[in-house]
Amino acid sequence: MSKGMSYTKVGASLDDLEEGDDDGSPLAMRRAAPCNGVPSASTSVCQRFATAGSLGGIRLLVLVGVVLQNTAYSLARRYSRGTLQEKYSASSALIVMELAKGALSCWKIAYSEAPSDVPAGPLLSKCAFLARHSMTMLVPAAIYLAMNILGFVALQYLDAATFAVLAQMKVLSTAVFSVLILQRRLHVRKWRALTLLTTGVVLLSHEAMPKKTDSTQGKAMSDFGVGVAAVGCEVLLSGFVSIYFEKVLKSKTEVYSVWDRNFQLAFWSILIYTPIMLHDRPGDPFGGWTPMAAACAAIGAAGGVLVALSIKYADSILKTIATSGAIVLTTALNAALLDGPWGLSIIAGAIVVVTAVFDYNDKGDPETRLSHAVDRLARNSASA
Repeated sequence: MSKGMSYTKVGASLDDLEEGDDDGSPLAMRRAAPCNGVPSASTSVCQRFATAGSLGGIRLLVLVGVVLQNTAYSLARRYSRGTLQEKYSASSALIVMELAKGALSCWKIAYSEAPSDVPAGPLLSKCAFLARHSMTMLVPAAIYLAMNILGFVALQYLDAATFAVLAQMKVLSTAVFSVLILQRRLHVRKWRALTLLTTGVVLLSHEAMPKKTDSTQGKAMSDFGVGVAAVGCEVLLSGFVSIYFEKVLKSKTEVYSVWDRNFQLAFWSILIYTPIMLHDRPGDPFGGWTPMAAACAAIGAAGGVLVALSIKYADSILKTIATSGAIVLTTALNAALLDGPWGLSIIAGAIVVVTAVFDYNDKGDPETRLSHAVDRLARNSASA
């Protein structure tokens, strides 16, 4: 066996342990022998390499889209509810978002060939089946409703940068709920990252607090407290619903695609949001709507699409980069466009939070992973 072919096999064993490298392509694809003058097996590997290259382009587009959507959604809601003080019903914006997500999910379900418990048939019968078997999604739909409304409330009282950084405490709440509900054991590295995350949030929050400069400081502190409390509640709910949704998606008793679950989620969300919207503005549910309100709804709906795409195309590294990029971009644009707070503590807090997010999602030292891969290869060779 040639040295090149042997190295390719080691790469394949590494591919079993890792989804891919920075460019999104598995190690076995990147380390294969060149295509010219090689056996057909290597040619097949090269074809996979070309496919990985195109997927890398899609992953990059998804990454950029997630960064821009997260940033734009925070800034747009802050400008609409905080700066312009627009009084439209938040539930009306949310129901428009869910209608858009539901319509997209229906379109994907109609053409999807993914494994699913949904019986074959026309789209209407598929949607009816999913609606009848959607009780599992009632809990997350109600929680997402509360989270979205809390987000609108928080951005009425907090600047977008403070909101974006405080919202990253959902990493901590998700970790705690994973320990409590799923009985997971977290590596000491992850607890270190969570401590670093908390430190960064405290740094930025201290700088963002209203200063004692005039007689309005008392009201400003009260508003700041309301905003922080709203984010805190949203963070707790986010941690719980993330673990709940993970259990649902990994259920072995039901087989549904991501788009099936998205449709079920939109179905219950619309049923819940509609009476709230009618209660907020009886007879005029869309009263007070402005172009900015429509923009918030459109950007929010785009987020639902990007979440589904990130589940399909992005790995944990890309999601981490997207989250970090959104924090940095939101902090900078909030200061430049919305006269948000700026200073060394803001910059330091954002850097610490970004570092913590990367640290939390780090899977360990590459040399350690290589050692484990070689050990696995040796065991496989011995058992062959």
